[in-house]
Amino acid sequence: MKLIELFLSPIAFSIGFLAPLLAQGMLAMNSELSTPVAYGAGLAISISFGIVAHSRGSWIWVKDHE
Repeated sequence: MKLIELFLSPIAFSIGFLAPLLAQGMLAMNSELSTPVAYGAGLAISISFGIVAHSRGSWIWVKDHE
């Protein structure tokens, strides 16, 4: 069960899905970045989003306070 929770954590999602997505987006926009730099930038951005999502407990920025 812990292994599943690890794979579905916000940080793992950001590393496994968001980082390559952002890097490919930067490369598709014909930016002047080389491939390793694009992946490094995508990883840095996505990990920061993953850490924020992990600390808040949600990917959504606005939470309904009941």
